Amino acid sequence: MVEGRAMPATPQEQADIETLNSIMDGSLDPAQALRLLRKHNNNLEKAASALLEGDTGDDAPGPYADLPNLEPVDNTPTVGPRTPPPSRPEKPVIDLTKDDDDKELARALQASLEDQAPTFGPSNRPPDPNWAMVPSNAEVAAPSGMSQDDQAMSRAIEASLSYTVGEDVFEELPLEERVRKGDTPVALRPTISGLAYAALVLHALFFVPQVRNAIAEWLPRPESGSEDEDVTEIVPPTSGPPYQAWTMLELFANMDLARLSELSVDGAINAFVVEPWNNPAERPGDASFRFYERLAFVLEHTLQYNNLRNPERKPHRLLSLQYGHHDAQADDPSTDNLCCVKVNVGSSPDANDLISSLAAELAPDPAPAATARRQVIFAPSDVVAFQLLRDAAPPAYDVALGRKPERALFRYPQSVFLDQFMKDSFELANEKRAEQRRLLQKVKELEARKKNLLHFNDKDTLADLKSCLYYYENVAESGDDPKRAEEIAANKEKLSGIINKIKEEAQTITTTIERVQIEARDKLNCPELQKYRYDLRAVLVHDGLFGRSHLYSYVKYKGKWWKTLDYIVTEVFPAFTWRVSQVPEETVLNDATGLHLGAGPYFLLYSRAMSQEEEDARATWHEAIKDSVKHNNQIFFQQLPPEVGACVVDPNSPPSSPYVGATPSELTIESDAAEPPSSRDELMDMTD
Repeated sequence: MVEGRAMPATPQEQADIETLNSIMDGSLDPAQALRLLRKHNNNLEKAASALLEGDTGDDAPGPYADLPNLEPVDNTPTVGPRTPPPSRPEKPVIDLTKDDDDKELARALQASLEDQAPTFGPSNRPPDPNWAMVPSNAEVAAPSGMSQDDQAMSRAIEASLSYTVGEDVFEELPLEERVRKGDTPVALRPTISGLAYAALVLHALFFVPQVRNAIAEWLPRPESGSEDEDVTEIVPPTSGPPYQAWTMLELFANMDLARLSELSVDGAINAFVVEPWNNPAERPGDASFRFYERLAFVLEHTLQYNNLRNPERKPHRLLSLQYGHHDAQADDPSTDNLCCVKVNVGSSPDANDLISSLAAELAPDPAPAATARRQVIFAPSDVVAFQLLRDAAPPAYDVALGRKPERALFRYPQSVFLDQFMKDSFELANEKRAEQRRLLQKVKELEARKKNLLHFNDKDTLADLKSCLYYYENVAESGDDPKRAEEIAANKEKLSGIINKIKEEAQTITTTIERVQIEARDKLNCPELQKYRYDLRAVLVHDGLFGRSHLYSYVKYKGKWWKTLDYIVTEVFPAFTWRVSQVPEETVLNDATGLHLGAGPYFLLYSRAMSQEEEDARATWHEAIKDSVKHNNQIFFQQLPPEVGACVVDPNSPPSSPYVGATPSELTIESDAAEPPSSRDELMDMTD
């Protein structure tokens, strides 16, 4: 087959030929330039690279190379297809070994920073089973009209329900397995699985020292309305908020003094008429919020209006703080009470921790609305609760298939200072925040500068420079040419200097960013804004599924953290001492359980900071209440097998009064045999 005549150059090819000719200082043959262009499918960059490498294009196939047995007719325009591109396009390579007074080095650096044409071809990645396709002839059992997301969510809900059905049956443990060990916290167990969230709320409140002490010191007024402060015998309330508070008093006294590892909480929950959590689509935090609001009203109402130790009926801000607009007065009717602060989790990457989220809600950037009114705290409470609100949308399809979600942990500290949100500190906090915003803006500018230094056209500048340096160090040859060897050494030195300079400047920027970030963070950590310190007391966690076995809590008791899941109470150990079978202390603040299902910690309890001695002090329970619990302990010990009872040690002192009545406490005996304790029917002797 004879070689045919090449097609005339198109206008675009003619322009590219002139560009190539200018690169070669006007010495390039137009026919050679046309061959190079067509050899590389009219890719000017590839043709230029090949030209610099010495390619003449002579080995380019003719226009009829893919049509054997056909010969072109002379003077006939060529209309056949061009040669297809190679299956593996060549990567442009620039000859860096020639002597051109650093022009080639400059061209190499420039080319390394320019975009390369995309490479098409089969993927060399290993197969991913997640992308396995269903054969077209396979039957898929899915309702018509359901999307893949709907199907995945349906399967996830079905798996959740089938997984928990058998686990939510209330199982009564044998008596010998219900002996409390040392100071291990007592678990509260409801018979109904849907009330487990309420049990956790009551359980957590006991471990808040201010709540425990306030209930222990409360003395109910006689129902007759007597104002006599010398009352020595009182009748426990039988209705209304005082009755509910009395129920909590009995429950908390048993949690402190009882020698059982678990208590029935049915009686206390029934006193509040708690709504069960029966809908898997509802967040347990919402039900906990409503129950906590009711508890806050009951306790504060009772401590103010039905308390012999508060004859002036002064309000006790135990659980509810007063808040309002910053320009209002403390007695302004527009101010309101709040017992639980709702915090949106994940609303912004810059506000994925408790303090930042509160600042975003209560103290946003004033620039968009300089005249906007801000919310501040007028009167703080002893206890502050936070409900963490996560996105209620169903998990994505990838999550339902078990793929790793992109969710970040929400951070909450051991201690928080609320001064920056107080009315008294409003002006100072605003000044500090303005300085903090200026510093954070500087951080953004430094980060942008660092990005521009290390990247160009979305490419890693350092990586490209290192590639060039690698060439001179390991590939370039001098060919026994002293001048060439000197040139290679000079280029190596130049590249090394550039790389080191970029690294040094990037490290300087990084150091500056870290310093400015610390300075910005510490702007609000000044002594003037550290008067109202609150310490973490309890964390309630949901793993994302439904049932009693999917809710648990962390509580702090006598300097230690404890995890409670149903009736299982586990000590949380410091990170340097914990073993595989134990829970590390850092988990309290970084529990990732339920993260992939949009769940996790959902309720936090903080209270005013106290000394360790004050936290560990035993509450001053009424003597009659203590005696009732101690007598119930003795009944429990008598019911234990002899070999178990012989090993039980009771740290409590003996009862101060003889046992009266044979009715056991509803808190310490099985729920189906429980009756109201005798303390509900008999007068309480308050004499010394």
